[in-house]
Amino acid sequence: MKDPIQPMLVPTDELASWFRSKQIAFTTEGSLDLGFGNGNKQYHLYSYPGPADHETMGVFCEWHTGDFFEVDTGPHFAIGMRGPVADDPHRGRGPAIGILANSVPNPEDPDNPVQLFKGCPDFPGGPSFFIEDFTINDGNTPIKDWQLSPGQDLPQLQGNGIYRIDAHVSRDHVWVAVWKVTMKPSANGKTERSYTFLAQTECSVESREHPQDRGRGNVFIGQAFADPETKSWVDNIHIAHW
Repeated sequence: MKDPIQPMLVPTDELASWFRSKQIAFTTEGSLDLGFGNGNKQYHLYSYPGPADHETMGVFCEWHTGDFFEVDTGPHFAIGMRGPVADDPHRGRGPAIGILANSVPNPEDPDNPVQLFKGCPDFPGGPSFFIEDFTINDGNTPIKDWQLSPGQDLPQLQGNGIYRIDAHVSRDHVWVAVWKVTMKPSANGKTERSYTFLAQTECSVESREHPQDRGRGNVFIGQAFADPETKSWVDNIHIAHW
């Protein structure tokens, strides 16, 4: 069996110049520390002009996992685009990535576990990701309606690592890819990145047009279900549209 075709990766240090060379509009944001509880910021909303219906938005960033996975609470990281509004940033579509499970035990009916994220590892779950429609996930709508792609295993996702995440979101299509980043010294004394492609996923949503996702830009980056004493951070954040 042939290896899957790997998507194109523009190295992090070259992203800004690559956007300029292609006349792609973009912004570059500073580092974002994320926590969960105890006064730590769970989500951050980035203001960005709403793309036209035929345009695609993209987020390109590096996620430093730190001690994020040291406490097994099912923690995961999320990016959503084309939906957030100031009074409720938890909108848009994009990746949910972290410790996810396809089911959990049902204490009231041990023979019928509670079904969670299709395609993700068996209980207690493991490193994986899928595309989520955060606009639909209101706490009541069934998971099958807002999990837009099957779970993809990410066995190389672990603590104290760096992961490059690229996410593209148009009105009717979403694509996400993940690379592991290794930092190593170069001959000139500087530090260089090397990249190992891990996985990608995508979905088409032509029949699922939402008023909340039209005529808006903006991006949220956040995390959920992490232990309050742990944290991760994101840097080299670029937001673009084309």
